[in-house]
Formats: sequence, C-alpha cells, structure tokens
Amino acid sequence: MVFSSTQVCKSAIRQDMKRRRDGMSLNEVLSLSRAVEDRVFACKSFTACRHVMFFLSFGNEVRTDEMITRALKDQKQVYVPRLLKKLRQMEICRITSMDQEFELGTYGIREPFKKNSRVVSPTIIDAVIAPGLAFDSSGGRLGFGGGYFDWLFKQLRDKALRFGVAYEFQVVKSMPLDFWDERVQMIFTENETINC
Repeated sequence: MVFSSTQVCKSAIRQDMKRRRDGMSLNEVLSLSRAVEDRVFACKSFTACRHVMFFLSFGNEVRTDEMITRALKDQKQVYVPRLLKKLRQMEICRITSMDQEFELGTYGIREPFKKNSRVVSPTIIDAVIAPGLAFDSSGGRLGFGGGYFDWLFKQLRDKALRFGVAYEFQVVKSMPLDFWDERVQMIFTENETINC
C-alpha cells in the first residue's frame, strides 16, 4: 500500500496531538474545558441557535457534558451522534437530559440507547459543536480519520454553523487536507475564539 504525503502528515499530527492530549491531567481538562465552554456561550452566533448538536466527549477531549446541560437549561434542543460504522455515517439523536442512559458504541464513545432515541434529519440542526485532534486557522479540521463529521457537515443546511472546540495546543498554523475534508467556521479554545 502506498501512502500519500498528506496521509503521512495527517498521521503524524494525529499521533502528536493524541499524545499531548492524553498527557493532560484531569484538573487541566476540567479547567480548560470550562474556559472553552464560557467562550462558546459568549458567542452570539451560538446563543442565537435553537437546535444544537454536540459530540459526547471521551478521554481527554474538551468536555461537553456541562455544555450540553447548560444548553438544555437555555431551552435549546440538543442532539448527539450515534455512529453507523458500516456506513461511515451517523444518526442525529435528540436528548433531553444528561441523566438519561447512554451505552458505549463504536470506538467506545457514549451514545444514546437505540431503543430510547428520537432520530432526526441533519437539516434541522442550526449549529454543530465538533471535536477534532487538530484544527488550523483556516478552519481545517483533523479528526481520527473516520470521516463521520465530514459526512455530517455535507448533510447540513448551508446556513448551519460549524464550530470546533479544542485546547490551544491543538490549533496549528496549517495542516494538509484532502478534498473530502470539511472545514469549521469558528474554533473555540480556552484562550481565544478564532473566526475562520
């Protein structure tokens, strides 16, 4: 198998960012996640949205549980993904509380139980809060390589907003992207909000 220089570069960035993120202490994760959350909720573009999709964080990703709880308190309709591994797609599931039961799905990521989920069309979504291992200032986003959020972004209405959340060290000057890689419009870190 022959790998392109883009694939090799992406792999190196993924490994470096995963290593750095995995090395964070729980206190760092919680403190920096709170700062990211405050930036998200200070953004007028975000607060104007009614139907918001979040990812369910795992490991040392920017924590979204508190963001989801806060969005629900703000009377937003909140959605989270359930991955469809064979199709490399996701279902958009509405949740009404972080107290509901979740199960470990594909890749060990929490997902709503299938039997208790209300699945909706991606076209209902006003904004997506997306994860990433790395972002660049032009909105380039590098995930784990499954393409799930790239697929989702292509399903959204044109005016739906795409936000990334990350720690400051996860934002790089530039990175290689493939033609299928979708960009975010804004990145929230603990120190800044980047308009892409």
